[in-house]
Amino acid sequence: MQILLIWFLSVLNLYQPTKINTPCDFFEIDHMGNVYVANGSQLLKYNSEGKQVCNFSDSSLGSISSIDVSDPLRIVVFYRDFNQIIYLNNKLSTIGNEIDLYDFSDNETEIVCNSQKGGFWMYNSIEKQATHITNNGEIADQTILLGSFFEEAEITKIYEHNSYLYLLYKNKGILQLDQNGQFVRKLSFKNLQDFQLIGNNIYYQDHIGIHLYQALNQSHQLIYSKKDPSKSIIRCYKDRIFIGNEDSISIKTLSF
Repeated sequence: MQILLIWFLSVLNLYQPTKINTPCDFFEIDHMGNVYVANGSQLLKYNSEGKQVCNFSDSSLGSISSIDVSDPLRIVVFYRDFNQIIYLNNKLSTIGNEIDLYDFSDNETEIVCNSQKGGFWMYNSIEKQATHITNNGEIADQTILLGSFFEEAEITKIYEHNSYLYLLYKNKGILQLDQNGQFVRKLSFKNLQDFQLIGNNIYYQDHIGIHLYQALNQSHQLIYSKKDPSKSIIRCYKDRIFIGNEDSISIKTLSF
């Protein structure tokens, strides 16, 4: 009886939400389940169980605008106000010096992401192209012109995954390009706010919640409904869902 009670309490605890109590502007999750929380100029790293393992801050660069943790050994941190990026290793220590994006374009960069070929992609809405910059600081590729695929839609995210480049058009859909920036396909998702790529699946977020889109059979499945449509930041990792707001991140178990 005692063994059964211990087992029951263990199972019950597994399904209880874990909470990371920290102010949060936004957060991302790498492929090992580590959570990276940005708050102003500070970046904090937590393991998959919600324990803080390291942190980084550089107030001279202003607030962090975005991070790309697709390569946990080479994290891209973007400071839009200063038009610069830095690289961090898995201990959140800097790799090299800051990179001034004005070296590659006279216009202010709006979005950046890591490249699996090395270097990074940068985008601004004036040029309407994303540009791939190599590790040597050379312009390697430029995408096709991006303004005509979803009319009157703002590109708010770019992300490279499995040799493809994906662009999020807010409230409209996702454009998929190859690694050289050439058209592959476009996917229309109404009220689209954000997305994640896990394996061959797309987890996309709208005003209702998180949906799983399986490209193989083109099926859509709602896997989590938002309680507060206006505030939640949501990320998925395996059978867990991470729900962030200004004060904390809750970690819950999904069943689907």
